[in-house]
Amino acid sequence: MSGLQNIIAYINSESEQQINGIVAEARARIDYLKEESMERADVECSRIAEKAAEEKATIIERGKASAELRKKQSILAAKQELISQVIADCKKRLVEMGEEEYFSLLSGLLEKHMPNSDAILSFNKRDLLRMPDSFRRSVLELAEKKAIKAEISDVPADIDGGFIIGLGEIEENLSIEALIEENEADIRDICGRELF
Repeated sequence: MSGLQNIIAYINSESEQQINGIVAEARARIDYLKEESMERADVECSRIAEKAAEEKATIIERGKASAELRKKQSILAAKQELISQVIADCKKRLVEMGEEEYFSLLSGLLEKHMPNSDAILSFNKRDLLRMPDSFRRSVLELAEKKAIKAEISDVPADIDGGFIIGLGEIEENLSIEALIEENEADIRDICGRELF
């Protein structure tokens, strides 16, 4: 049996060598794949990190742009509010002018807008009560120059100041509020240039 045992021992030895060779080859392949995977993982991690850095920069830029836009919008809103307040203050100052200065302003406005046909002029209650005779006379004189009839209505108009010219069915609203409204874009431009 010793020959048989030698053959078996030889076969076992050969098998073990083959097994060891296969295991060594498998370990080498595993090490190679592991190293290759690590390299790919490093490359992928670098790509992900680079992409994340780019996205971060983009987000920061967008955030800055958004903040800048909000800042500009806030400044614009504040400017618009300030201009609106200036216009409201001017309107109030016009309505509250002293009698002489106020009716002088209305005289100039009436000269510019007196129609070429008969008219009825309507004023608010406050202006009717404080209207100087000199203004009433200037209305009549201006009407005579135009060869028309112009009268001042005793019925107060619901306006803040200024007047309304009634031409039958048609009215020309020359109240302070209407004049400001009509010229608001120009007034805002002028205020913007003067204030800012």
